[in-house]
Amino acid sequence: MTSQPIGRTLSGQAQPAAGARTVETLDPVWRGLARLAAGACGSPLASIAIAGLGEAWCTADAELPPAAVPRLNPFTYCTSQAGQLFEVADTTLDERFRESEMVTGTLGVRAYAGCALRTPGGDTLGTLAVYGTRACTLSTEQRASLLLIAEQGVARAELHSRLTELTLLCDARPGAVSLHSDAVSAGALLESAPVAIYHTDAAGNMLYANPEYRRIFGLEIGHSPDAWAQRVHPDDRARMEHAWADFCRRPGSSRFAYRTQADGEIRHFSEQVVAADGVPGWVGTIADFTDLVNARDHLRKAETMFRNTFDQAPIGIAYADRRGRLLRFNQAFWTMLGFDPGGLANKTLGDVTHGDDVARVSAELERLWNGEIQFVDLEKRYVRRDASVLWVRMTTALVRDGEGKPEYSVEFLRDISARKESAEELERVHKQLMIASRQAGMAEVATNVLHNVGNILNSVNISASLVTERVKTSKAPGVSRVAALLQEKGSAVGDFLANDERGKRLPEYLTSLGEQLMSDQKMALEELASLRDNLEHIKDTVAMQQSYAKLCGVTETVAVVDLVEDSLRLNAGAFVRHGVTLRREFGEVPPITVDKHKVLQILVNLVRNAKYACDESGRTDKLITLRVEPAPAGVRICVIDNGVGIPAENMSRLFTHGFTTRVDGHGFGLHSGALAAQELGGSLRVTSDGPGLGAAFILELPCGLAESAHG
Repeated sequence: MTSQPIGRTLSGQAQPAAGARTVETLDPVWRGLARLAAGACGSPLASIAIAGLGEAWCTADAELPPAAVPRLNPFTYCTSQAGQLFEVADTTLDERFRESEMVTGTLGVRAYAGCALRTPGGDTLGTLAVYGTRACTLSTEQRASLLLIAEQGVARAELHSRLTELTLLCDARPGAVSLHSDAVSAGALLESAPVAIYHTDAAGNMLYANPEYRRIFGLEIGHSPDAWAQRVHPDDRARMEHAWADFCRRPGSSRFAYRTQADGEIRHFSEQVVAADGVPGWVGTIADFTDLVNARDHLRKAETMFRNTFDQAPIGIAYADRRGRLLRFNQAFWTMLGFDPGGLANKTLGDVTHGDDVARVSAELERLWNGEIQFVDLEKRYVRRDASVLWVRMTTALVRDGEGKPEYSVEFLRDISARKESAEELERVHKQLMIASRQAGMAEVATNVLHNVGNILNSVNISASLVTERVKTSKAPGVSRVAALLQEKGSAVGDFLANDERGKRLPEYLTSLGEQLMSDQKMALEELASLRDNLEHIKDTVAMQQSYAKLCGVTETVAVVDLVEDSLRLNAGAFVRHGVTLRREFGEVPPITVDKHKVLQILVNLVRNAKYACDESGRTDKLITLRVEPAPAGVRICVIDNGVGIPAENMSRLFTHGFTTRVDGHGFGLHSGALAAQELGGSLRVTSDGPGLGAAFILELPCGLAESAHG
């Protein structure tokens, strides 16, 4: 903004073409500081950025190629805001940086340490930083070295600034004496500066303006004094012409803000004019803050979006300080708890948390604030205003300031009361099913006992019938007839035996009669012994059933082979009746501590199913193999048959409740067996090569008492 043509004061000097703009790269001194920082800190990469001059990226030995320089540095803002050193030990654990290109891209930055280049007066001139490719922190000596190198950078930047100022205030005409050997480079710096810089005399007449000034206003050398106004936005033009006229009449420190418009593009500028130090006149700078305006607009839109999202989010959101005092919460939060906003004023999260959950939740939040964990995710209960209980899924994280220090926590809540109620109902139904399955298993054992007893009673009945028939056909009455005949002969018995034909055959008859009676006695004794054995078998079977029934739910240490033999005894009659051969393959295994009844329930059902499978196959060589062997987690019991086998399509449904392939089956057996195995801390599975190729049911049990056995 000039009262005289720029061409008059700059005539005779070589000028860049209209609108041209060059960028000064950092000289070797700056790059040397960056390399020195990388070497001192043992880091593979370092960068230095100087406001208005540019930046350099270096390894300890060389400069980073331009193509490898990141487009955006997410650490710069936090570094410029930090008091001294800003450090990140592991970027992948920091939500501010873990998604950035520098972390996820080819550089793979895992650790960062940087400091602002700040003058004693508090002005930030740039940043100096080092980067690591693995998680780590700097040592005390490395931090001190980085800060010392940063001080050298500040001194160098201030020197540059002073030289620029001296050059600006020197007479730029040919023949003038330079104040410093760096004046020429400082003048070149002004010519290529990315901000507009000008110098006026005491009356406001323009003495110097750099190329960026002309670029902003679209001016050529030798333009008219008021040509700059043509680029100012029409809505701001009259105001700025009046303001500059006032400045020229009464020069003084001033600040202006306005817009320019060219080819439909609107830019925002901030202009400041201050008195030149040591020489007459004024120095002005014009900076483009369009990006800042746009960022502010974006921030305003983001804030609006955040506010709308926060207020209308369907999940509860609450902010709290370290003591748990509620700072802010959305409508969903206080609605979920049945409060109005005023009802939660001055309350803490602990005030509305269920008493049984306070200690547990507080411990986790303390770990979060201490930096032991990144976030808290758990289920807890809130107490609503009406004293009812609200189950929620709580996810809590920390919100940090520019230096990475936690300021407050943000908690996200989802109402899971319906799911909890469903889970409780499912647990109730599951317990009922377990009871029903256990009763079904007990019924299986009882049914086998009754079958076995019935088979034994059949044997008892046969034995009794044989004895009865033998007694009916016995020749014992012949003894009475012989005695009567001899008594009838009286004293003539001797003559009767010696001379009578009937008497002569009497000894032979008595001999035959004696042999018959002895045979009858032997047969009766054998059948009576069988009756006694069968009655003892019935007694033992009933006693076994009573023993297992009494021990239901009680754990004890038993030999695995004894349990297998008990299951076979309960099916013994069926094996004989159906012609099934048993083969025992018992290996050495340790005893197990279990609920005997549950194991017997499983084994009885498996053995009975194996008997049915063999019987339905129609084979003459029906075989069931009982195998006991060690397993990685305990013992393994296998019930293997050569029966009908299992089709592939039935394998996945075999242990499903209600599934059965037998007409008279109820589908409880295998399902209850699988549940019982799970309760015992073991497993039940099946293998089969297909129809007609038999099957193997494999029960694995732990040696010790499983936790689930107490559930």
